[in-house]
Amino acid sequence: MATIATPARSVFETSPEKLRPFLHSLAGRVSGGANWMVRKKTVCDLLLGLDAFFALPAEERRALMGAGDDAASHGSQDGTGPEDFRNVLPLYVGAILEGLKEEAVTQPEQAAIYMLSIHPEHQVAAEEWMLADPRNGKAVRRMMRSDRRYRQLMERMADHWKKTRAGQGSSETASSPR
Repeated sequence: MATIATPARSVFETSPEKLRPFLHSLAGRVSGGANWMVRKKTVCDLLLGLDAFFALPAEERRALMGAGDDAASHGSQDGTGPEDFRNVLPLYVGAILEGLKEEAVTQPEQAAIYMLSIHPEHQVAAEEWMLADPRNGKAVRRMMRSDRRYRQLMERMADHWKKTRAGQGSSETASSPR
């Protein structure tokens, strides 16, 4: 068991006002899961759906969200906002996990999702749990290889990382994957 520290900065406090109900709804949908196997499936399904949404052209996203609603384009003015899936994934995972208000990491599925969070506190808790017992880390790696939804999510993240690196040329930046 690894204790989860409360995040220093809440996604809910730093997100645009219009985005907060959506973030709360994501957390609510995941919290309805009876255990972490169900929650992991729900998180992966939600995030894969978001990937499909952000793959749409900006005008189609705006049309789906309603004219003038900036939830579909709440990113920065320089074009590196949430339309880039790799930027929204950790934010949305962080919001979902904040909504769950869990105190400890105790399962491989839970650790795998906590590693995706924007919050370093979530990532540290997952890593501590995995390092506490070699069987824990092995169980997470096995789950990552065998779970189709999680693997799809990671493949899409890898595609985005490759596109980002290709667009940057040979320079590596802080936005590169760890």
